[in-house]
Amino acid sequence: MYQTSQPVNRRIISGDAVLLYIILFFSNDTYLFGTNVNEARISLARYLLIFFCGVLIYRMGGLIKYSINKGKIVGFLLIFISYIIVARLNDEVTNRVVIKLLYMLVAILICMTFEFTRFSKAYRQCLYFISICAISFSLIGYLVPSLIRNLPYITNTVGIRIYTCGLSGINEVSLSSNFIRAQGIFWEPGVFQMYVNLALCFELYLSERPNRKRVWVYIIAVFFSFSTTGFIVTSWIILCYLLLKKSNITQKYSGRSVLLVFVFVTLGFLLLQVTEVGVLVFDKIINPTVSGTTMVRVAGVVTNIEIALAHPWHGIGMENIQDEFLKLTMASQIILGFTRQNTNTLLYQYAAHGIPYGILFTLGTYKFANLLSRGEKLIKLSVFIMIVMLYIGENLQYSELPYIIIFYGYGCYDKSESKYYLSMTEGEVNVSL
Repeated sequence: MYQTSQPVNRRIISGDAVLLYIILFFSNDTYLFGTNVNEARISLARYLLIFFCGVLIYRMGGLIKYSINKGKIVGFLLIFISYIIVARLNDEVTNRVVIKLLYMLVAILICMTFEFTRFSKAYRQCLYFISICAISFSLIGYLVPSLIRNLPYITNTVGIRIYTCGLSGINEVSLSSNFIRAQGIFWEPGVFQMYVNLALCFELYLSERPNRKRVWVYIIAVFFSFSTTGFIVTSWIILCYLLLKKSNITQKYSGRSVLLVFVFVTLGFLLLQVTEVGVLVFDKIINPTVSGTTMVRVAGVVTNIEIALAHPWHGIGMENIQDEFLKLTMASQIILGFTRQNTNTLLYQYAAHGIPYGILFTLGTYKFANLLSRGEKLIKLSVFIMIVMLYIGENLQYSELPYIIIFYGYGCYDKSESKYYLSMTEGEVNVSL
């Protein structure tokens, strides 16, 4: 039997987590470097992608070890080359193509620098820190809103101020409402909850004994985001964990698990019925005609499928999709409204880049669930459904995260992940997380 004998590391946050935090901080998913009207900061983040590639290559010792990363590299080449082909066929703007390719390159370098166990540990530490900062900043906003308004701010691309302490932000619309929505370093609460829910999933599904403190911090962070998708996905993660994760749900505790599920669902229903939080978060589902958000989400499914079917081989391209999206939503009898906003990460790939590229994107995402499922098919399916639900609410068009998920997925059987995967499927290896 394989056993790890590494010394206990008592550091609060590892060097891996610091590096990952810096990469996330300067990513396109943040308010400082993603939706900022200051184009100089946006450009800085793009140039830093090249720098991060250099740092990651240095961390790898300057060597690309194909033999132990075969699946990741093959997946990367399939996605990378396919995207170049469809971009050429769609006559995409060169600058946008290069930026997207750089995000793919950063993602594959992260996947080859850190085997999945290291990445998941660093990711959880990173999101734990971001979540604590976001919760704390939101509480300050409730207690002393005037203090928040005296902090530096940026203006985003829709003209809304976002006040920042550097480690977290709050936008003016949220600060002026009854419920301040936490967003951390990210450009929108919906993006924040995506990252936090993934951390929650890692904590529950990868750890033999999940860290309760982290779990509660993640749940509280999602609660403070007041994101409808966030609430639904968090509930899905917890329910699937209680019902499906057999290593933790023995016969002795199965009755307790069912009771917890019943209590959880009951409390959720009461929250929906009797509190203002329920109205804020769930009214857009109960009364979809009063919420533009619901219309946009429906359009992200219906219209993307319509475009993909009309342009199956290489999509319509990133340059043309917004105008086509608006035209089709205006003509639709299903969508109650019209919009240019395309908020579905997964289906956007099919519409913008074609069905073959979309299949490659989806396959890598599905295979990623192998790393969290312990070889159990229902858990694998539940993890994939979780990611699909996360992708419904936000379009991570220029982001490392979807490609990190994809490349780890394609590499789930690589030698670099073999010890971990054996421990998940056969119980022969004990790897501490």
